[in-house]
Amino acid sequence: MSNEYTIKDLIDAALRRYNFDESITKEHVEAAYRRVAGEFIVKLTRSVYYDTERHTLKVVFSTPALKNEVSFKLTDLRNAINQQLGREEVQRIVLL
Repeated sequence: MSNEYTIKDLIDAALRRYNFDESITKEHVEAAYRRVAGEFIVKLTRSVYYDTERHTLKVVFSTPALKNEVSFKLTDLRNAINQQLGREEVQRIVLL
């Protein structure tokens, strides 16, 4: 009986074993936010943090006015990020 695995399966297993998959997911989500938000909004973003356990993207803006504007487009922003990722990863966005 032969156990055949693809290289992708082996790499994925190694990433999960050493908890690198969470780090990679976090980086992919934060990069997707930067691509989707655009240069202007990214310049006014103080920090972006993705909580992999809660599937929550936390964004801190430098101006309350921008926070207010973005709050009206949270669903669109979440959908665009998930589309960039190719999966439904981000379930919630919190603006701080």
